[in-house]
Amino acid sequence: MKYLFFGICIFISAFTLQAQEEELASFEWAEHSNSTVVGSQNPVMVFPSESGFTVYSIEELGSQFYAPKIIYITKFDASGSPLSSIDFKLPMRSQKDATLLKVIEGNNKLYFFSHVAVKKDGKNALYAQIYNNETHQISDVIELFTLPIEKVNNSGFFEIASSSDASKFAVLVNQPFEKKTNEAIDVLTFDENLKKLTETSQTLSFESDRAYNENLFVEHDNIVTIIKKTDTSKKNPITTIITINGNDVKEQQASAEGFYISDSKVITFNHSQYLIGFATDNAKPAISVGGAKDSSFFIYNITEGKLVKNQEWAKETIKRVLGKGYIDLKVKDILIDNEAIYLIGDCYSKDSEAIEGKNFEYNYKHRFGPGIVIKFDIDGNVAYEVPISYGEEYMNRMEIVGSFYPFLSHGELFILANEKESILKDKKIVMGYDKINAKAIVLHSFDAEGNIVTTPFWNSKTGGAKEYTDFAPTQTLQVSDKVFYIYAIGKEMHKYGKLILK
Repeated sequence: MKYLFFGICIFISAFTLQAQEEELASFEWAEHSNSTVVGSQNPVMVFPSESGFTVYSIEELGSQFYAPKIIYITKFDASGSPLSSIDFKLPMRSQKDATLLKVIEGNNKLYFFSHVAVKKDGKNALYAQIYNNETHQISDVIELFTLPIEKVNNSGFFEIASSSDASKFAVLVNQPFEKKTNEAIDVLTFDENLKKLTETSQTLSFESDRAYNENLFVEHDNIVTIIKKTDTSKKNPITTIITINGNDVKEQQASAEGFYISDSKVITFNHSQYLIGFATDNAKPAISVGGAKDSSFFIYNITEGKLVKNQEWAKETIKRVLGKGYIDLKVKDILIDNEAIYLIGDCYSKDSEAIEGKNFEYNYKHRFGPGIVIKFDIDGNVAYEVPISYGEEYMNRMEIVGSFYPFLSHGELFILANEKESILKDKKIVMGYDKINAKAIVLHSFDAEGNIVTTPFWNSKTGGAKEYTDFAPTQTLQVSDKVFYIYAIGKEMHKYGKLILK
């Protein structure tokens, strides 16, 4: 395939050291197969083990825009050969198909959450179906919550989250909008078998129509956190942290004048909760430049209700960032290793354009880069901040290749990515489409000062059908310290394989 999965073009700089051109990884690949056939159109890899892995694919049943979804699940052995498959549909009520809300990977289980609102019976019901990877079976439909409604276009909505260890689940229910009332919510928690643990109904201090722009988090202690953004189009957008512990509800405003949170994530560290992410000191220009121009990273102690650190970018970081700087910087991942915290950011934006002559069909353009890696402790003391200068665009389903895979090993940070060979080999002029787009898998390793050693794997191409097919770091599963299952995608071909670091 010529549109190779993810060519993250990191420009080699004084902070990036080029490793010798020796092969430090081997690849074992299964046979190519057609990626457009039913059952394997949108594969997502889960449950890596020494004996194999599992793939699920969510696909439309038919060609209509509002076609119902069908889910295919296939088990593979360690060589990437399929063993057995099952498929199932989402629930249906009054001849109306449910809408898929979220898929969550748990402890050897997959949780499929969906809902369907029907005016005839006056309810919006939240459903769950659990796939057990040990038995290779799907459960009966579980009805988690029923929300009374009067009409479908004002039927409330649901948000679902799981704890980091997947032992607890939280459901946030926003009641239907009512004029001149405050926001009414229900919060429920469940165990890993979706047995209900707690349920509470609350009325927040926000107007009912402000029930949007919320992110939900839960941890194993059943404490539920809602990060709520209001006044997002105004000069001073507000971020409020809502903590729900049983029937106890606490609201605290995290943002302040000159400190506006753009993207963040809740973590638990030493039995306290923190909000970590990126912020801007001037949110007003966001519309004119295409997004929030992030100027800092921050740590906010939710448990104590105080801002620990709002750290502006170092001058060296500002010099090295391409173009207008960090626009729409998203939290890619937060990795924790003892007392060290790694905040990994990636600029991401998406545009859509209607396809001429077709109804309700669009082309989606996904933009990635630049990125940044910050290593620090919980007090905000920075060991390093390393900008990663790249910029790539991908269309439609090729979005999966536009990212990278960070992981920790023996206290060190590594990132699997792939880069254009012309840049890796410092070629000024490259002729021919295939050569211009040829890419190699690379391993970026970070030392204690944040210097990067880039090791290219020149043998990483999979080839096939006269088209390049490279594996996507977003579809990489770590089996052990040195072994990874990998997914390779091409124009109409794909394959599974194994990467072994030497």
